[in-house]
Order: sequence, then structure tokens, then C-alpha cells
Amino acid sequence: MGHPVNWFQISGSNGKSLQDFYKKIFAWKMSPSPDGSMMMVAREEGGIDGGINKSMDGQSGVTFYVGVADIDAHLKKIAKAGGTTAMPKMELAAGMGFIAGFRDPAGNWIGLWQPGKAPAPKKAAKAAPKATPPAKAKAAPKTTPAAKVKAAPKTTPAAKVKSAPKKAAKRSRR
Repeated sequence: MGHPVNWFQISGSNGKSLQDFYKKIFAWKMSPSPDGSMMMVAREEGGIDGGINKSMDGQSGVTFYVGVADIDAHLKKIAKAGGTTAMPKMELAAGMGFIAGFRDPAGNWIGLWQPGKAPAPKKAAKAAPKATPPAKAKAAPKTTPAAKVKAAPKTTPAAKVKSAPKKAAKRSRR
């Protein structure tokens, strides 16, 4: 993996005046960082992202950050080569990764940036199972639709019933 310079930072005792200065001379587009600590400079064609802020120690400076896959491993490599850790690894807001800083043998402050984990793709939210209101009782088992119910045995229609002998019918009237 290469190690590109992927961020610059300009800081001083008055961050706001620096931001105004760079907007005027270069017309840089800026927006607040997620944590509000600086104004982030939008990348322009052929350039890199950056930031302008009030320095933490009141000192002015220009820093660039180099992308690495593992800050901890690089800080060890820097120490073996004669550099020193100037700022331990710290996590950035909003999942933007991690930064650290070191001083080279000449005392220059250089930043390291390690990308954060890419957010997992958003899945469609699963609908929560519908809760049965406590007042509702269990539904009765389904019954067979009327069209499919076996018909009761057919009875002989009244018109076909043999009538009693007429004599008997007359007797009952008396």
C-alpha cells in the first residue's frame, strides 16, 4: 500500500481569522467539522481535503497527514528510524478514523491518518412483530366455508310425502 498525503491542516492562535484569510485569497469552500473543532476545506480538483482551526497549544503551524493502514505499527517504525511520537493515536468523530502525530529527526510535526471502518450497508428495517393486544382472545379455529360444508341428508319434499288415507284425515276432524 502506498502512503498518500491525504489531509492538510493550518492552525494558529486565531482560527477564525485564518479561515477568513484563506477564504478570501483562495475562495476555499469550508464547512464545520462533525465535532465543531475546525472548518473543513472541501477538496478541489487535483487537491486534498484539509482543515483550518485554532491550535491546541496556541502555536501556529501547517501540518500534513499521511494515510496508513495501522497507526500503531507506523509509530513503532518511526521510533526505530529516529522519530518520536508527538501525539498518541486518537479516534476522530463520526467514524472518520484515527489520527496521531510524530516529529521527524529535524523536529517537523507530521500527522498520520488511519481510516475508520466503513459503515455496514444499511439493511431495510425489519418490521417488528405485531403484538396481540392483551384484551384479544385467541381466534377460534377456522371453519370450513359454507360452500364446502357437507349438506345435510336430503329430506323428501313435502309435496312428495304420501298423504295419509283420506278417511283418517276425516276422522281427525271430528
